Amino acid sequence: MNKLLLTFLILLFANLLSGQKLISGEYDSGMRLSYDTSSNILTGYFESYTGLDEETQNPKFSCIFYIEGKVTGKKFSIKTYYPEDKKDDMISGTIEIIDNKTIKISLPEEHGGCWNVQHFADKPEEFGLEKKTTWTQIRYIDNPKSYFYKDQSNTNRTKIYLLKGDIICVDKIANGKAFCTYFGKKITKGWINISDLNKV
Repeated sequence: MNKLLLTFLILLFANLLSGQKLISGEYDSGMRLSYDTSSNILTGYFESYTGLDEETQNPKFSCIFYIEGKVTGKKFSIKTYYPEDKKDDMISGTIEIIDNKTIKISLPEEHGGCWNVQHFADKPEEFGLEKKTTWTQIRYIDNPKSYFYKDQSNTNRTKIYLLKGDIICVDKIANGKAFCTYFGKKITKGWINISDLNKV
């Protein structure tokens, strides 16, 4: 009887663990994450500000970094860096999946500016899902300029463009283009050339 009970508890625990997965979406405090189930690749972006410069009416401090990694279990390694400074700003850390709506991220040191905004090195920081999305990737512009297109063709280019380092959230990829959303002063949606984006 005891063996049967132990076997049942082990199976139950295993099922609970296997049921935990990352969900693409907007998390609290400026965290956005995307999980591609076909490749197990996680991409994300953290952006938060604090303080106010009374002269310019802009925030005094910022904490901004890109996130990439491969989900290999409940806890896995990630690489984080400022999009325009991957080589010199690289900090490796971990993400732990607490449940379907909560993750913890830990870094051994702080990115520039984060000390005044959000600490990640003191202890693991917890983020909860606020809005589920259909994003398959979060990427950034890796060319000096990238234009939005109205569709997947190369003929219907708009006048709207993004600059190197700008972050986009990708819903789908087709015919060498990504349908994505850019969260700037206003939200912009459209198609962008995959060749203009960072590699994942």
